[in-house]
Amino acid sequence: MTNKGIAIGLDKELILNKKALKLIENAYNKLNQMGRLKLKGMSDERKKMAYLPREAIPLLNTEGTAPGVQIKKDMTTIFILPGIPQELKAMYKNYILPTLKEKKEIFIHKGFNFSKIGESQIAPYINKLKEEFPNLWIKTHPKKGPNVEIELSITCYKEINCEKRVDIVLEKLKTIILDLDGDVN
Repeated sequence: MTNKGIAIGLDKELILNKKALKLIENAYNKLNQMGRLKLKGMSDERKKMAYLPREAIPLLNTEGTAPGVQIKKDMTTIFILPGIPQELKAMYKNYILPTLKEKKEIFIHKGFNFSKIGESQIAPYINKLKEEFPNLWIKTHPKKGPNVEIELSITCYKEINCEKRVDIVLEKLKTIILDLDGDVN
């Protein structure tokens, strides 16, 4: 369903990818040789995993049978990975991390917890900061009791001062929370 949804979103036809089919066949043949499967051969359900958006590149799944998918749209690279954690982690390590390193992208993620004031009390200030720093992702997560976690993230592409921007916003948020009589943890 994910491949179909991405294909629709990118206005690309969903087609049987012969390379993906070969990866799936190899994975099931290996499992058959190990005696781990009762149903041998390619069923329609197994073959269905080989239908990818046109121009997609299938990615070897070293931990399972469903191939991952890489597809580009303009300047964006989209990865579609299996949902099984062991498979997802292996594919992230084998494909996504090398791609990020190659593009020299910097991902910065910081945050802190605060208490004594609610999430809704800080929301208007966060909205103003989002306008001032549109490339910065700011998200709050209510926790048990009057505790709230706040996260800030940014992905920078060959830009300077990315971390400085995050630190500036963190300090502004801490000052706002303290001015509202909140506690910063």
